[in-house]
Amino acid sequence: MKAYSVVGNKKKVTMDTNATRLKVVGNNCIIRVSINQGEIEVIGNDCTIEVADNYGAINLVGANGGVTIKRRRNGDKVQLVGHRCRLVVDGQRKSTGLCDAQMSPLTPFSKELDDVIESIFTFVMR
Repeated sequence: MKAYSVVGNKKKVTMDTNATRLKVVGNNCIIRVSINQGEIEVIGNDCTIEVADNYGAINLVGANGGVTIKRRRNGDKVQLVGHRCRLVVDGQRKSTGLCDAQMSPLTPFSKELDDVIESIFTFVMR
C-alpha cells in the first residue's frame, strides 16, 4: 500500500479519494478528503479532519482535535485519542467515550494485562 506522509505545523491536505495511507504529523493541521477508502492517521494538537464518505479508518491523536464525517459506511473505523476530542457525524455530535490514552487490549506479546505489567516490572528491576 502506498503511503503519504506530511510533517509540519499548519499543513493543509486536500484529497478527492484516499485509497492509500495518509499520515500527518503536526499541530493545527486541516485534512479534507471526499472519499476515504484507506487509512488517515493524524498526530497533533488542534487538528481537523473532514471526510464526506468514510469507508476506511481514521485515527486522530492529540488534544482539541475534531473529526467531521458526512456519511459513515459499514466496516469503517474511527478512533480518537486526546483531551477534548470531538466527533461529528451527519451534523450531529457523537459520543466518543473516554478520550484518554490507554493501552491497547491487543498487545503483541500477551493478552493479559498482568503479564504485560510483570514483564515491564522485571525489565525495570534489572
